[in-house]
Amino acid sequence: MKLAWCLIVGLLSALTHVTPVVAQDATTPGHVQSHSTIYSIGIEWTITGDANHNASVAVQYRIQGATVWNAALPLLRVDYNGFNGLAGSVLFLTPDTTYEIALILSDPDGGTASRIVTRATRPLPTLPADGRTFHVVPGTGGGDGSAARPFRGIDAAQAVARPGDIFLLHAGSYAGRPAFKVPGAPRDYVVWKAAGDGEVVLVGGLDVRTDHVWVEGVTIRDLPNGLMSQYCPHDVVISRNHFVNNHYNIYLQQGGDGWYIADNDIAGDVVAATGVLDGEGIFLNNSDSYGGGPTRACGSNNHTVAHNRITNCADGIDNPGDNVDIFGNDIFDVADDGIELDSGEHVRVWGNRVHNAVHNAISFQPQVGAPWYIIRNQLVINEEAPLKLRVVNGVPTTDRFVLLHNTIVNWDQMLCCNDDHLLFSFARNNLWILAAGGRLWWFAGRRSWKTDIDYDGFDYGAAPLPAAPFLYNRIEYWDLASLAAASGLEQHGIHIDKDRCLATFNVPGPSPASVPPQFMTLQAGCNAIDAGVVLPNINDTNFLGEAPDLGAYESGQPLPVYGPRPVASSSPSTASPEQSSVPYVPNSR
Repeated sequence: MKLAWCLIVGLLSALTHVTPVVAQDATTPGHVQSHSTIYSIGIEWTITGDANHNASVAVQYRIQGATVWNAALPLLRVDYNGFNGLAGSVLFLTPDTTYEIALILSDPDGGTASRIVTRATRPLPTLPADGRTFHVVPGTGGGDGSAARPFRGIDAAQAVARPGDIFLLHAGSYAGRPAFKVPGAPRDYVVWKAAGDGEVVLVGGLDVRTDHVWVEGVTIRDLPNGLMSQYCPHDVVISRNHFVNNHYNIYLQQGGDGWYIADNDIAGDVVAATGVLDGEGIFLNNSDSYGGGPTRACGSNNHTVAHNRITNCADGIDNPGDNVDIFGNDIFDVADDGIELDSGEHVRVWGNRVHNAVHNAISFQPQVGAPWYIIRNQLVINEEAPLKLRVVNGVPTTDRFVLLHNTIVNWDQMLCCNDDHLLFSFARNNLWILAAGGRLWWFAGRRSWKTDIDYDGFDYGAAPLPAAPFLYNRIEYWDLASLAAASGLEQHGIHIDKDRCLATFNVPGPSPASVPPQFMTLQAGCNAIDAGVVLPNINDTNFLGEAPDLGAYESGQPLPVYGPRPVASSSPSTASPEQSSVPYVPNSR
């Protein structure tokens, strides 16, 4: 009894002298995780501690075996949605190449470490080189696949399909709704592509049920659902197809992984001016509610969505999932959002042109994982905002993002709401332009550890202004210099005049007015030329003059291709989706 009493007294004494939990400012490094697409490698480094959020990670990269290291942007500090660490991406890499990425962690409060991550980019899809080639015409059975006796119908062709086979679909209307269910193999697709002798119409649309399938050059029109996924297929190529007047055009209804969706022409059945919210161009469908079967993880991840032309839809591109690159797309006259990244994690959006997405150009509702990269896009005219920033139950759905070299145009107000979320960004070298003059930024709060905004250019109109172009901490500022002095933001920002700066600026009116296709390039004499800052892995190899230019285009450099790229080869059986031109990777190594 005496021993038990002593134990109880000792326990009570210990409990009354517990050391209070104090936030740890020093950093303890944790696990490093990487993921890759065809052109990017993403990094996440978890940590404990660093309650004051001042840890940093410098990044260098090189092709494995090379002697020279190249600098990249540092990882961003992220404390969001259960992740405490630093994260980011190395961009514009060479496909199917192994890289070494050196990470150096430091914290002035204590905690240093270094890691080298070895990761390969994913291969760019190419057509099989050594497989069989068969011919297919509309019909309901028969034939041997030769040019003289083609298979009659897709079902007859599928009966003999094996990895590496190329099925040339000849002109005509193919009845029913085929389901591609014979898989290829890694780097050895089963290919279904137009033969090049006329339009190939899949009257009932198409379902993709299996892995390593390639679909090219077909037309699907006038359907509720044009092309759909079933059973979470992996490594699928959807290239140079035409989708006309469908409600959902490319719809990963049951998810998928590693799809390459490129150079398609999509015109849906939605009138942009209606502002309706359903009827998508490319719906990647980041959901795992359907599952992928007992042996397969599903969702909608690791995609590349490149150089598609999209109009007359609700959202142009929607619901990307995790680890997705979206570039070179031409999106115009859509009823809701141009690129809806809702529920996305580790997404990278570069070199797109979005004109008259009636509600918003790019949506953050919600951002699941950070940071996102938004680089060299031309975003012109929305009823709400170029960036959809939202709060749900009092909590922002936005976190850290990287905003670089974009040309952003709205009519008389830049952001409709929750402007403070812009203070979560690392922003450089953007152009912010109001076509009719007005208010650019309305910050109710102040900057925080998440804020790093500088070197942007602004046109908010000429005096007399209808409103103060900036508010910070709810105080109005009528020019950029007074904003910078009060807030510390935009210490190197400049005021520009769009009429003197832009070679082309044809913006007829506010959304839903259609905006003609154009390149809002800079012309000689504009003070936005050479006004930017050098950013490693972003613009350090391709600027001309003394410094990079502001906005989406570097003066004197070739213009990007928006939408489908021209085909380099006249042979439909050998042309690959990327033979036409190098994808728009603005700083590739």
